[in-house]
Amino acid sequence: MRAIRTTLALLAAVVFTTAASAENRVTLEVITEKGISITALQSWSKLLQGKGADTVQVRSGHDGEKVGIEEIGSGRTKTFQVKAILSKNETLHMPDGKRFTKRNLGELSAWFNQIKVGGEEELKRAPGKDGMTAAERETLLTKLATKIDFDTKGEPLDVVLGNIRQAVGLEFRAAPSIIAKAQSVGALDDVKGISGGTAIALLLRPYGMIMVPKREVGGAIHLHVLPISGQEDAWPIGHPPQGNLAQVCPVLFQFIEVEINRKPLEDVLAAILPRLKTPLFRDHYKIAKDDLNLNVEVRFPKDKTFYKKILDHVLYQAMLTLELKVDEAGTPFLWVTSAKRG
Repeated sequence: MRAIRTTLALLAAVVFTTAASAENRVTLEVITEKGISITALQSWSKLLQGKGADTVQVRSGHDGEKVGIEEIGSGRTKTFQVKAILSKNETLHMPDGKRFTKRNLGELSAWFNQIKVGGEEELKRAPGKDGMTAAERETLLTKLATKIDFDTKGEPLDVVLGNIRQAVGLEFRAAPSIIAKAQSVGALDDVKGISGGTAIALLLRPYGMIMVPKREVGGAIHLHVLPISGQEDAWPIGHPPQGNLAQVCPVLFQFIEVEINRKPLEDVLAAILPRLKTPLFRDHYKIAKDDLNLNVEVRFPKDKTFYKKILDHVLYQAMLTLELKVDEAGTPFLWVTSAKRG
């Protein structure tokens, strides 16, 4: 058990880089255009010190010289020789087209770190808004589509997350306060049979936490666990189904004869859910936040109708709403959350 509980100890609130970033070196040779003043040259010589390059040389340029990156060495240790041009208007032109002035020079360290970790290929990446390329995003989705094949409800949350980490092959990252919280609480739901991405989001939400995948410099994708703060890039609890809902979950639209007369909501759910053979998860976080009372008696008039309509009707009597969702592998499940706005 001790070995399992240490899996989440791999989380840390620091910037992670690969071992290569500590061994590789970057040298910067700045070529100045004709006409730049001696004062500006001296000023830039000082400004470029401590900005990420291991050595910096500033010199007058010659006709025909161009920017570029040359990789020297092989094996684990390499040196990347960067040649840049400082124009007369005091703009530093880098080999990848990036430009630095005195206003954004603070970003230069991160630029050099990209080279140290991933070489010139790291600079050529064309990521989307989430920081990943289409190929990286597809790889992430494939890993998070891995189904969870073990029981989780009631187990220590850090143990469950550690086991999911092994299943999906992705590392977690979090602050010490988040780690301590995960070590002190248990999983409220059994996500066995649900894919990893949705499972993680389901398990974290009751405790006010979210998961945000981030691609680190060098290529690794880590799952960052953070407090809920309305971030749009939080991994969702399931996804909207594509196509006809009746085809996604046919049993939800099967007709039955029904009459419910002042029955506890929990009893009604207990009678219906086994027939659906579809997992149902509650939004513990929002239900608690809105202080909803689920200990209510519900009614449904005598009728012949389908399960979805019955559930919608009885749940709304407790100010709850029902959504049909699918996980990353396309498995349908039911999501019950507060019907209150905000």
